[in-house]
Amino acid sequence: MKDENNRHRDALIDNADPLEMKSFFDQVTGMLSIEQDQSSLEDLSQQFQNIPGECAYITDYKTKQLLFKKGFDALLGYKDDEVDFDFVFQGYHHEDAVMVSQVIKAVVASAVNSVTKDPDLQLSMTYRRKRKDGSYIHILSQSSVFELDAHGNLLKSCTRLTDISYLNLAVPVSWSVRSNNIDEHFIQSKISNIFKNPFTKREIEIIKEIQVGGSNHDIAKRLHVSHHTIATHRKNIFSKCDCHSVLGLLLYAKRLKII
Repeated sequence: MKDENNRHRDALIDNADPLEMKSFFDQVTGMLSIEQDQSSLEDLSQQFQNIPGECAYITDYKTKQLLFKKGFDALLGYKDDEVDFDFVFQGYHHEDAVMVSQVIKAVVASAVNSVTKDPDLQLSMTYRRKRKDGSYIHILSQSSVFELDAHGNLLKSCTRLTDISYLNLAVPVSWSVRSNNIDEHFIQSKISNIFKNPFTKREIEIIKEIQVGGSNHDIAKRLHVSHHTIATHRKNIFSKCDCHSVLGLLLYAKRLKII
């Protein structure tokens, strides 16, 4: 039974496009049983008080709806009635999007293929999120189980988003999971499957030089090539990882464990 659940879990995650969320949640919907007790949704407005720099919502994975939402205007500049199920799985910074999407998929896929009930499942992540005005803020996302279905699978989750931009974190994306059924090594393996090493041996040398702050001229001198050659390599490096800053490149390289 466990092996069968794992096969279903892997099939959910290992699709061609790591950023594709719609087809993923379409499959999740079909795996869940009918809703249980609606009484747990009563008086949510009383439970979630407006806190500056924070919003909260309840996600129903069976109906693909937000059953409750509050505080998006203050945090992201959107009215609560502008926010729906698809919205909360979009808007990540382009340098964070693949990792954030893959972590969410790994956790949800495991939680809807539960070996045992896991009412204490919690996922915490940090990442950059786009506001309505086009600016980005650094978010702490904390999700926990709100309701399980009749078979013990994740049916509804409760999520709080908090603005932590003031912390000036050096690493935009981080995550941790507390679960009886999900191994963090499994999630890491799914992330590693996406971030394959696209760089040549020479490009890795140049990335390491970039890490220590080398300019094109400095790197060319140390590697005994022209600065035009280094400029070409540098352009190819940034193109391969779709990064637009040195920080983004170094974070990408760190995920690959090449620096």
